[in-house]
Parts: sequence; C-alpha cells; structure tokens
Amino acid sequence: MRCLAVLIIFLFILSGCGGGDNTEPTASDEAFAAAVTYAAGSRPLSLAIGDLNGDGDLDLAVANNGSDNVSVLLGNGDGSFAATVDYGAGEGPFSLAMGDLNGDGDLDLVVANGLSNKVSVLLGNGDGSFAAAVVYDAGLGPYCVAMGDLDGDGDLDLVVANSLSDKVSVLLGNGDGSFAAAVDFVAGSGSCFVALGDLDGDGILDLAVANRISDNISVLLGNGDGSFAAKVDYGYGIGSRPFSVVMGDLDGDGDLDLAGTNEYSENISVSLGNGDGTFAAVVDYSVERAPSVAMGDLNGDGIIDLATANIYAGSVSVLLGNGQGSFTAAVDYGTGIGSYSVAMGDLNGDGTLDLVVANNGSDNVSVLLGNIVF
Repeated sequence: MRCLAVLIIFLFILSGCGGGDNTEPTASDEAFAAAVTYAAGSRPLSLAIGDLNGDGDLDLAVANNGSDNVSVLLGNGDGSFAATVDYGAGEGPFSLAMGDLNGDGDLDLVVANGLSNKVSVLLGNGDGSFAAAVVYDAGLGPYCVAMGDLDGDGDLDLVVANSLSDKVSVLLGNGDGSFAAAVDFVAGSGSCFVALGDLDGDGILDLAVANRISDNISVLLGNGDGSFAAKVDYGYGIGSRPFSVVMGDLDGDGDLDLAGTNEYSENISVSLGNGDGTFAAVVDYSVERAPSVAMGDLNGDGIIDLATANIYAGSVSVLLGNGQGSFTAAVDYGTGIGSYSVAMGDLNGDGTLDLVVANNGSDNVSVLLGNIVF
C-alpha cells in the first residue's frame, strides 16, 4: 500500500529515462537480482524511499502496523542498508509519506494511523533521525496519506484516505511542519488509497481515490485553494475491490493516466486520461492478488512500467509498458511472505531503478536490484 503517494518517490521514478525503440519489451528472470531481505518492525505495510540523512544515498522508511512504529534503514549507496532504527508513530500505522514539511531542506515523515484515527508527523533532523511524533486528527480509519501543495502557497499539505468514513481529509500545511484542522471531502465507500496529480492540466493538484467497497475510483478536481469539486466515480468492476492507485503518463500524450490494483479480481486496471480530468474505460491486466502498485521506467526505454506487490504469492509482478498505454504480461520475482507494498528508486547509483517490497508476513523488506536485462 503504497500509498504510496509520495512525491519524493515519484521524482525518483521519473529519473533515469533513456531513448526507446520500436521493439516490444519483454522481461526476463535476470532483470532483477535475487531479493535481499532486511529486518523491519512487526507487520510492515507501507514504505517510502528518500535521502533522509543528506548523503546522496537513498534510505528507507517503513510503517509497521504491528509494532506501532516506523523503521528507518539508512542506505550505504551500494544497494545495502544499515540496521533498522525505530521511531514511535501511532496506533496501527497503515501508510506513510515523505517530504519536506517545514522547509528546512530535510525530509520529514507522516504516518496514517488506522486504529487511532490520527496522522503522526515526525520532523527530520537531517541526519536520518527524527523528532518525536506530533499527532493530528484525521477521519475514521485513516488508511493512506499523501503529500502535495494543494493551495499553491509553496507548503506541503496532507490528504488522508479514511476507509471507515468514506471521505478524504485535507490538512493544509502552515509551512513550519504543523497543520490546520482537517477538512473532509466525500469519496467512495471504503476509501483506502489516494494519489495526487494534475489530472486536467490547470496546474492544480487533483485527487484519485481507490474505494474498495464501492468498486470504483473517485476523482476530485482541485480548486486551487485546498478545496475540491464533488467526486466523479469511475467503475472498476463489481467485486474488484480496488485497493491502490497511482498516476503517470502511460501513453506519452502529456496527460496523466491511472493504474490501480484490484484486491479480489487479481488484476491491474489502467484508465487513460483525456486531459480534462475524465478517463477512458479501464483495461485490465492479470497479476496476483496485489495490495500495491508502483510505476517507473524499469528497463530504461523511457516508458513507464508497473510493479505490484503480491500478498499471497510472495512476489512482485513487473509489467513493461509499450508506450501506448498498454503493458506486457506480468513477470514475477520472489520477495518475502505477505508482500504488501512496493516502491522504486535507484538504490545503488547505477542509473537503474530497483524495487523495495514491505513483507507483512515475514516482518522484513526485500530489496531487488535492477539489472536492465529485459
């Protein structure tokens, strides 16, 4: 679950793009090195990637649902990581996001705590350590948190998908790491994931919310002041249970498209954007049962690819993009037990995106270094 939302991760995803050709992409068993695991806390559900100590190497932060904390693993620059250091979060962390909340140039963390109906803010010290968590009220059952500048003031704001109140909570940032009280906007039933991006080309961030009970994605177009228009829903099929959603330009037309995983129907639904905030009908691609999806250019052809974390298969699925908004059949790579969330970043500085997976069943994270052998 990644909620992944994370603007920092998205910047790393877009890096490393190269020139493409007209050859249909294929994946191979050698595209990623065998997974190497690192201990996290109890029942890790979500992770984010960023440079937490300012040394130029990517580090990991992991939200641990069972131990009510966040594990930080500092990167060594070669794709390996130091032992975890844990920081208290809140009750039942489901998701975390990473960004500079107080403008000091250091990355901070926000955690959605599903059992306490709050989000925790941990301000970074710049050396990979964090101040004690400060909590803010969200809605009922906050499941995912994402960051972005929703009101155009240059400060990062928060959006929280609340799975039990069928709403998203918006907390506008004050620029010093603190936040205004939450304002709620109606989403769909069982809203469990939110992604941010400019869906209609007006320069204002919009929302896409995955609703696992109503089997749809809600799109809420931003007004530029931190408020949003009424939702418009796009169906993903009865019983599909959409669980996560990400945004990116999948067909190269300059408009953002959506890709979302469906928990029960075991597929990814891709909806190509029309550029005005509306979307074409979904096209589905088979994967295992996947709570999380990430996107980035995994094979260096300049085209966005997809990766899912497969909870029961203990694997990640990689689907290579062909540049038209369609994808090759999934190729799976082994991870750990209960793979729940996946993220991408260049962990060893070789210009190739690597994969990191949070394994809910084995209390660890798996690192799969990319080889660009596709």
